[in-house]
Amino acid sequence: MTGLQNGSDPTRADYDFRALATAIHRNRQADPRGIRPIAVDIGITYTDLSRAMGGQNVSVGKVIALCRWLGVPVETFYLEPDLSLREPCCTGSNVKHSEGPEARP
Repeated sequence: MTGLQNGSDPTRADYDFRALATAIHRNRQADPRGIRPIAVDIGITYTDLSRAMGGQNVSVGKVIALCRWLGVPVETFYLEPDLSLREPCCTGSNVKHSEGPEARP
């Protein structure tokens, strides 16, 4: 798993915003225009494009727009959870049960 972004738990799905940023930089090298006209073409603000280029989180709608501009599926930068590291779920109850019917509402 490369580029764990939002947390340190590899058992949870994540998105590789650093790899997205690298792809954006590669695409920008072929375009002599500035960031503002490129952002207009993509359909996002230049500040969002700047954030994405810096590897920061942007909303899912902006990620979709950026991936369409890049010509890649959104899933390209998806980091799957490593479920082999997951602890067994629901092995016991965390609910405390009271003794007798008088404690129930």
